[in-house]
Amino acid sequence: MVLPVIELVVAAAGYGKTSLLRQRYPAATWHSGVAGLTGGDTVIDDLPMLTPDAAQALFASVDALPSGARVAIASRFPLPVLPARLRGLAQVRPAELALSAEAATELLENEYGLRDLDLSDQVHTMTGGWPALVRLAGEAVAAGEPVLPEPGSALWSFVSEEVLAPLPQEVRALLVDLADLTPVSAGLGEALGHAEAASWLRMLTAMGLLCDDRVIPIVAHVAREDAPGNGLAMLAARWYEEAGHPCAALKAFARAGDLVQCGRLLDRHGQEILAEGHGSLIIDILTKNTNRSRQQQLLLGDAVRTSGSSLAAAQIYGIVAEAEPVWDAAIAWRMGMLHYHRGDSRAALETFERARDDAEPSTDQAMLSAWRASARLQLGEIDTAVALANLACQQASAVNDDLALATAHVTLALCDSVSGRDADSEEHNLRALELAEKVGSALLRARILASQTFRHLCEAKYVAALATAQQNAHFAALAGHSNLRAVAYCNSGDALMMLGKYDQAIRQFQRAEAIFRRVGPRRAAPAQLGLGEVYRRRGWAEQARAAFESALELAQEAGTHHVQVSALCGLARLFAPEDPQHAATFAQRATELASDRVVVAALLASGWVAHHAGDRATATKLATEAAERASAERDPAGLADSLELRAIAEPDPARARNALREAFAVWTQAQADVEAARVGHRLGHLVGAGVGDRLGALEAAETLARAGVAPETADTAAVTVRAFGRFEVWLDGQPVPAARWQSRRARDLLRILVARRGRPVPRDELREMLWRGEDSSGHRLSVLLSIIRRVLDPERVLASDHYIVADQASVGLDIGRLRVDVEDFLADLVHARRLRERGALDEAERLLSACLDRYRADVFEDEPYAEWAVALREEARGGYLSVLRMLAQISRKRGRPGVAVGHLLRLLSADPYDEAGHRALIEALVAGGQHGEAKRARDRYLNAMRAIGVKPA
Repeated sequence: MVLPVIELVVAAAGYGKTSLLRQRYPAATWHSGVAGLTGGDTVIDDLPMLTPDAAQALFASVDALPSGARVAIASRFPLPVLPARLRGLAQVRPAELALSAEAATELLENEYGLRDLDLSDQVHTMTGGWPALVRLAGEAVAAGEPVLPEPGSALWSFVSEEVLAPLPQEVRALLVDLADLTPVSAGLGEALGHAEAASWLRMLTAMGLLCDDRVIPIVAHVAREDAPGNGLAMLAARWYEEAGHPCAALKAFARAGDLVQCGRLLDRHGQEILAEGHGSLIIDILTKNTNRSRQQQLLLGDAVRTSGSSLAAAQIYGIVAEAEPVWDAAIAWRMGMLHYHRGDSRAALETFERARDDAEPSTDQAMLSAWRASARLQLGEIDTAVALANLACQQASAVNDDLALATAHVTLALCDSVSGRDADSEEHNLRALELAEKVGSALLRARILASQTFRHLCEAKYVAALATAQQNAHFAALAGHSNLRAVAYCNSGDALMMLGKYDQAIRQFQRAEAIFRRVGPRRAAPAQLGLGEVYRRRGWAEQARAAFESALELAQEAGTHHVQVSALCGLARLFAPEDPQHAATFAQRATELASDRVVVAALLASGWVAHHAGDRATATKLATEAAERASAERDPAGLADSLELRAIAEPDPARARNALREAFAVWTQAQADVEAARVGHRLGHLVGAGVGDRLGALEAAETLARAGVAPETADTAAVTVRAFGRFEVWLDGQPVPAARWQSRRARDLLRILVARRGRPVPRDELREMLWRGEDSSGHRLSVLLSIIRRVLDPERVLASDHYIVADQASVGLDIGRLRVDVEDFLADLVHARRLRERGALDEAERLLSACLDRYRADVFEDEPYAEWAVALREEARGGYLSVLRMLAQISRKRGRPGVAVGHLLRLLSADPYDEAGHRALIEALVAGGQHGEAKRARDRYLNAMRAIGVKPA
């Protein structure tokens, strides 16, 4: 016998159980109990809390249903017993129903207009992603209310009435006692007098009221209304201290109001508690104690600084500093780090130097050395930074301080990463991570993740960089470290930008800037730099200029060379197309300041300026040098940019194509789709681009359009001939003015050569077509050929036969060295027909649509009576009709008769006597339900056939 399939969904009210089951069982019969179960898909919704006997009876009733029936059971409470066949099977639990941080952010923005990402994070943290709580919190915040509800609010009432009230009295009593405590455990519950704590905690966890060893914060906030006094807090504090949870003990002692016990714990575990991210707790406790020791005063300053209040921290440290004319390492590294976090590395170093020399190593000596190393690194003094970081490692090891040792390894990892020693950097990061996990430091984890994110960005591993940056932001938030959180947002912005998610990148940079402005305005330079780069890539020139200039000004004040160089490079590339001379001044300054990894960016900026100034040789030289440096430094992004510049400056189409394809491969591997599309668009517009490359360019244009990016150039071919409509020749994206031709016959000669599609034309035939019985000596033809060569190659840098191949007998145009629109049209038409025949309708339709756009008028429309133009004109015209016919067929096949009608009307406008076109139009109109139009179309068809003496089918 096949027993019914049972699915259990257990979660408190508002987790979305009913919505989930309506999606999974759209045709099910719904019940509120077991009465009347008949089979088929059945949903038993909102099952009340059951006794063991009632649960057994429920499953007996379900098992009596016909074989193969599907039954879903939803309840706010876990079932007290489960059939043996269900034990161990996965159930739908609250964690699966909760909204992710990303989903909560999207909901708050779309439904409540809340775009502040920090606020979204706060709502998600406070609600644990509980869907109903997220929505109610969103409504409250949108109405100007706080995230934590007040009595009488909709959110407060929901938690009180729908979540807490239905709980058994003893379970609710346990929840109330645990509301302010974390981590929650059975042992703690028992210590507080709840003998059945283990069982009740399992119930609360199954319902989704507990998450990550704590009560969901908003639920805890409401439950606190009934919380007991200090007696239980003291019991909890002593239990936590004995169990080895000093931070939890500190919170409980603080709740009990025992500042003496709090001070004792802070003296022993202060730095450890701060590293775990509890700076606000330390601040709250120590500000209440006006008789702080020196150690506690420094700890208070550390907590205030970590929260982002550098000025307030300086005042707190200043009390110690002013009382001690000679500084030890403890006060020196703290005072100096304030300058460092404000972005003033020079002032930081001056402050570090005030520390007296201590013969014996200490934790503070190690921290001083590590931060001196960080400041030297900011100023680009890598060798000195490495030496200081190694000294910090030795000092921390000597005093057996894991926290200081991990800090030193993080600094070494950053030094190695900047120097391109990625393997060494990873080794230091792993060692630091082990130590951070050992001491439980969220702060150090954030620093380590920041280093790893930087390495991923350097290696063009943008997906990994984004994931690591998000972890970095999480741990920085746990640590309460504003500066590291802003760094994480900047790194997220960089990764999102390279992944083509520009709007999200802008929001991350704006979040970072807001934090940096609070910590110290100079620190905002990287956020402004990121915004400038996003704007530049999108083509928003004015916003990009303002952001780059702001980044440059802030970086100059702070002395951060790498940001200065990057901002100067951004300005150079921004101004290069319109004002190469002005752009050159920025590129020169960037080159003078550049060192290490930013050298590639400076070389590329100078190369792009040279390209836009028309100096191909210099652009090629700089691109080659940049590519060599990028390869040596394992900088894929720099290599791809270098290859693109080399391709654009390269006169040989084959070499340009190879460079672009390599750049395209780099970006594709990095999953930088927009960058790959930009290169792919260039690739499809090179001279001699094959049909596959041109089709790729069409797809690339769609990708760029979705990202809101205009292609940087409409046509990257050096020479482009437009034969559709009015005959035109374009050089480097600009039309050749009529005055440059000197002779109309020179233009006519080029027209004739284009019309012959690269086939050699005898000289005598050319003379006859051009002069028609006039004196047509060979010299006159040679003069015309010379004019054409001068027009196509004004700098005279190419061989004479590069475009025009001539001997004593004939003359021909090498159409493989330039772009001719009608040649691309005919080649694409052939390829599209093959794609359609093998069923690749998406690609065929895309290519045919491009052909249709290209056919703006008949070939050589400005020479309607020239005999030499007839053959190519008629071939292209026939191709145009084929394009319309195939597009109509594809549209019909895909159930779009209205689109097919449009194509067929254009076809019949071009050829009113196309019998197959008339019949196809009638069929498309009937398929679209336009029977009146179909009748009129049939009348037109009959009249057209009679006019040419053809019997209609």
